[in-house]
Amino acid sequence: MPYTEHALFPLSTVVFPGGLLPLRIFEPRYLDMVSHCMRSQDDFVVCTARPARHGDFAEPRAMGTRVSIVDFDRLSDGALGITAHGHTRVAIEDTRQSANGLWWGEVTPVDETSDGPCPIEFAPLKEIVAALIADTGLPYDSASVDYDSASWLSARLTELLPFDAATKHDLLTTDDPQERLRRIRPMIEIENAGTRSRR
Repeated sequence: MPYTEHALFPLSTVVFPGGLLPLRIFEPRYLDMVSHCMRSQDDFVVCTARPARHGDFAEPRAMGTRVSIVDFDRLSDGALGITAHGHTRVAIEDTRQSANGLWWGEVTPVDETSDGPCPIEFAPLKEIVAALIADTGLPYDSASVDYDSASWLSARLTELLPFDAATKHDLLTTDDPQERLRRIRPMIEIENAGTRSRR
């Protein structure tokens, strides 16, 4: 039976397959996690966190993305900076918490509905993603960019737009990329309308 237990990193954001996520690591439990992953050449899982209760550690939600560490550096404030690369969406079961507070869980790969071309109705969203990537400075190269893919476009929008953690999680659990785009578009329009009304 393949070893399927991975360390879990609950956050307020998500990363999809093909995505890049810069992380600032400073808590001892996550420094231990990075050390374990690099020593064992193992991956970990990024997922959103449920709100913490009464000062407890935030619990991981039931879906995330298996990621590998593709870059690391010591930051000017002494924290460890890493870049995680997303590989596969996974369902998370049988979670447990080790003595240092690090969560672990059994994970099972989750396939996405077959990808397809981005429908013309979503063409304006391509410009938004391009601007977000430019603003964040994420190092996407030409081989990893596919604005005509509904899966790629909806994934980058979910990662980079300032949605709350619950919304990002719901979009991560949406298997159909075009349905994900249909859900994202009105949220962008509502945000833009709110911005204009405050001017």
